[in-house]
Amino acid sequence: MAEKFHLQIVGADEDVPRLLLAYGRACGGEMAFVMRPREDLAVLVHQLKKQPARIWRGEEGLAPAQAPEQEIEPTAAVAEVTRMKASPPAAGPATLRGTWKGILYCTDGRPSMVLARKVASYGTLRLASGLDGRWTATFERAPRWFSKAAQESVQRDGLADAIQAGMGLVVGLVSEACSFRDTRRRNAVDAEYAAVHPYRPPKAPKDPTERYQPKPGPAYRLRQDEAGFDVLDASGNVVARFGAREKGKAERHVRALNKGQAPAGTPAVTVSADVAGAFGMGGMPGVTVVPSLDALPTPEPPAGPTSAARVAAATEKEAEALAELALTSWAASDAPELLRRAGRLIKHAQALAASPLCSGKEQKAALEDIRRAANAYQQAADAIGRGESPDVVTTLRRITERVSLAAARAAKSCAAGQQKLPVERPAKAPAAPKPARSRKAKAPEVDPAKDKALVDAFAQAIQAAAAQMGAAS
Repeated sequence: MAEKFHLQIVGADEDVPRLLLAYGRACGGEMAFVMRPREDLAVLVHQLKKQPARIWRGEEGLAPAQAPEQEIEPTAAVAEVTRMKASPPAAGPATLRGTWKGILYCTDGRPSMVLARKVASYGTLRLASGLDGRWTATFERAPRWFSKAAQESVQRDGLADAIQAGMGLVVGLVSEACSFRDTRRRNAVDAEYAAVHPYRPPKAPKDPTERYQPKPGPAYRLRQDEAGFDVLDASGNVVARFGAREKGKAERHVRALNKGQAPAGTPAVTVSADVAGAFGMGGMPGVTVVPSLDALPTPEPPAGPTSAARVAAATEKEAEALAELALTSWAASDAPELLRRAGRLIKHAQALAASPLCSGKEQKAALEDIRRAANAYQQAADAIGRGESPDVVTTLRRITERVSLAAARAAKSCAAGQQKLPVERPAKAPAAPKPARSRKAKAPEVDPAKDKALVDAFAQAIQAAAAQMGAAS
């Protein structure tokens, strides 16, 4: 049974369209199709529920002739479709009458396409894809204005080439009539007519492929073949193999991986912290992460001279122990743990050298030693994250030597800095509160006129008294 859905065509009025877009539920799942005829490129995605997507990429202008087979992660398929339809070509000539219309078919799981354009009232140009993906252009001439109907076909590999060849058929079969006038738009060839009646292209169609938003399927799945069972990741890579009689083991292995558990017997995988974070593997069992120095916690700097001396001694002792361990025989799988131990050692030395107790040239030299140790650590961590096998023994020896030297210099710098620190004196006891002072009486306000009147009266009284005393004598 054939299933079909219509193509949305960008530049449907142009001689060669810019984009062909289609989306629909067919062939047991979802199908999304994008084609760029002028560039001879196309992509078709077939998405089954709870399964990886399958993709077909077309070149040379060929149409899809078989169901897509190459597996691809759904989000990557969406990105491929988006990339294919982005930045379409500029508008091209639109000289032919009519517009392109098309249908994408799915017949028994096999896709095919048909495009048609009525270029005259008596003729239609059709293009159909075949079993090999090649295009057949056919022009059908109706008996109107002719003695009889006629039909001619031509085959080409690419869609654009097939359209050009089909236009040649149009000219040949309608040459008995005025083919140029009947098959071409007047405003495309007559400038005076176009000035009065300008051509208006049709509106751009809606993009149906925007509806293709698949949900990500399981991270791991099972595939069976004649040899047995393969465990595949989302990209289709084989991560484990089981025999033909080990279906149960294979299913348990897949369930464990999808739950984020490490199946028994699975070797540990070592990646960097950045890679683990990007792929969501930070907390997955069986994945050993080599963290960056920025991800490791930084201890508090020592606040006193005694604690600074103790931290310096402990750092030097740990560096010596790690240096001796690096010289012994150990498995390659121990490299991440040894590097993490060296990273914590670097952070302790960094906190010691950054203490406010330290200063001077010795502190600068200690910070430079720590910087070199940090560079050696990060280079080894990045190499392991890329899947390489760096010389961890040499790296650990370089780190421990630099850290030990930095701790000694920081201790010396902190001890010298004590002489420049201000001496802390005990705080003075608060003074006893002073007794409250008694408030003085407020002086009365002075009235000059009143004072003068009192003085004059007093003077008159004195004069009167003197006069009386003179009379009496």
